[in-house]
Amino acid sequence: MKGILYIIATPIGNAEDITARAKRLLAEADIIAAEDTRNARKLLGILGIKNKTVSNHKFNEKTQVDFLISLLQEGKNVAIISDAGTPCISDPGGIIVKAAVDNNIQVIGICGASAVTAALSISGFCFNSFAFYSFLPRNVNEIKKIISVMLKDSTDIAVFFESPKRIKKSLEIFAHETPNAELCLCNDLTKMFEKIYRGNPKKILDELNANPSAEKGEYTLAVNTAAGKNKEPGMKENTNLSHEAMLVDHIIKNNTSLKDAVNILAQKNKNTISKKDFYAASLKLKKIFAPPDETPDGTNDPDPRNTRDD
Repeated sequence: MKGILYIIATPIGNAEDITARAKRLLAEADIIAAEDTRNARKLLGILGIKNKTVSNHKFNEKTQVDFLISLLQEGKNVAIISDAGTPCISDPGGIIVKAAVDNNIQVIGICGASAVTAALSISGFCFNSFAFYSFLPRNVNEIKKIISVMLKDSTDIAVFFESPKRIKKSLEIFAHETPNAELCLCNDLTKMFEKIYRGNPKKILDELNANPSAEKGEYTLAVNTAAGKNKEPGMKENTNLSHEAMLVDHIIKNNTSLKDAVNILAQKNKNTISKKDFYAASLKLKKIFAPPDETPDGTNDPDPRNTRDD
């Protein structure tokens, strides 16, 4: 008989958050595959569990999978844990789960702590669905792309992870790209420096700058984009408008030329609308507003069929 693969959620900080079932199965498992065996041994020591651990992290899980599957094929039970929270959620574990499923091995999830659901549960946002984007990228332009995707999503609630060293820089980008969004920023959940920030990006950034402990503990960011959609600087022009209407709107509001409007809007919307599309729209506008005896480029029309005899 084949063994069972248990995907066990562990505390995200406070060891008291371990479930009784998780504690029992960790003690009963034939082997525990941990993201970091050092962290695992600390938790197991607190729980009074003495069990064999092996590493299963992002750098070795592709090679470790054969070993773990062979144990399961032999009838041994394997427990997968990450450093904190639920495995496979921006943590190792997905590869072994897929391999187990492919080999008809039973996989059982042991529910428990999750920074994502913890942050959402205290956010104060009302929602029926949300989008999880994992860790924000390091690159500024990549963060802007993620925010652009988030703002186009039909789901108004988004969740991100971020490191304490990069959180201020990331919030600066949010403040620029979507200043009206409502945020619930959770720091060091269930641990020593736990603190919850609420408000728009600028307000929270000011509070972070005033907090000497802001760079201690990981961050989980819940974003309610409903108030910020179509209002951020990067998308001032209403993208529900036609390209021609966007050009006219920009020209009137900013007193620019048609050529400048094409260049500016192409830059602002480079991730969603090409410059070629705006240029084509500008030609259509020229044609619409050209005097009857001129071509769209403003020159006299040499075609006698287009002359008027009033």
